[in-house]
Amino acid sequence: MLPVNCKFMREEESVSSLEIFLPTTHIGSLPFTEVEKALEISLSFDIPAWPQLPKFKDEGMIWQFVRSFPGFHFEKERILLDSGTFEEELVNFYETYVEIKENNRLDLLKRFWEDSSSRAFIPFIERLRTKKPPLTKGQITGPFTLGTTLKTKEGECIIFREDLRDLLIKFVTLKALAQSMFLKEVSSKVIVFLDEPGLAGFGSSSYITLGKELVQNMLNEIFEALHSFDIMTGVHICANTSWDLVLETQVKIVNFDNFSYFDRFIIYADSLSKFLQRDDTFIAWGTVPTDIALLEATNREEILERFTKQLTTTAQKLNMDLQNILKRSLITPACGMGSLPEKAVGKVINLLNSIKLAFK
Repeated sequence: MLPVNCKFMREEESVSSLEIFLPTTHIGSLPFTEVEKALEISLSFDIPAWPQLPKFKDEGMIWQFVRSFPGFHFEKERILLDSGTFEEELVNFYETYVEIKENNRLDLLKRFWEDSSSRAFIPFIERLRTKKPPLTKGQITGPFTLGTTLKTKEGECIIFREDLRDLLIKFVTLKALAQSMFLKEVSSKVIVFLDEPGLAGFGSSSYITLGKELVQNMLNEIFEALHSFDIMTGVHICANTSWDLVLETQVKIVNFDNFSYFDRFIIYADSLSKFLQRDDTFIAWGTVPTDIALLEATNREEILERFTKQLTTTAQKLNMDLQNILKRSLITPACGMGSLPEKAVGKVINLLNSIKLAFK
């Protein structure tokens, strides 16, 4: 049952800090088809995250959340604006959005999660009812990635249409809030990441008309809604991007692949410094590679040496104490583990835990 007595918080109320030193968590995807195996892996992290199983097409990062998007046709993988039911679905969506946002009808959120394709989500919730972890993580595909992937029947990305872009932002907001309400039943603090691999293409010729302010406004609308429910927010980008774009939003946690992209990330030291000067902001370091070739070629000593040097460089460039940076840090795999061979998942987790222990 959803906790329907939750209220939108006042803006001046802040999200509380993490209470675990250098906590481990994962991005979401795992390479299993067996739910129980996926759950055991997810529950082994300091901050458990519900497992996504992309070996099933309907749990792919694009298709997992969009079945109830107005006009969406799963088989055609398109938004059909001439479907005959699109207008009715659109009106119903906005009416529901207003009821939830303005009248606090959180009971209506349930429908926005039940049609999401996830074999492990409800079993994950049930497993946590007795554990009651202090922190739990959720995740959803972010609006830039969805908006540049979802297309109309004519092949137009919906992010380029103002009306569909607004619909997309509000749709992702309700999806994120819906899963968060379930997670709040079993954890005192909930974190939700927007997974935004598409932002690696920001600034390219394909998206030249999508300016920095427009993308930040998209993200901030979702962050503001989640923060109003005392939900901590994160962004995960598995490659490189214009990191100032992300660091200058209202997000609380920025997750990047420091194993492969640290030199490009630290270029934005000024933005990172301002980001960490805000209350309750954190870096989530993707310390262990999830590319199978890189994973097989590396070891604990190499990862630890690389990470230590990166921390030292960050401390110097930001004029911060190294211990303070560690207190504002999480560690994760570099990206989701869904494309790895199953047997490689154990190596990732062992490496991650051994890196954490080195700093205790």
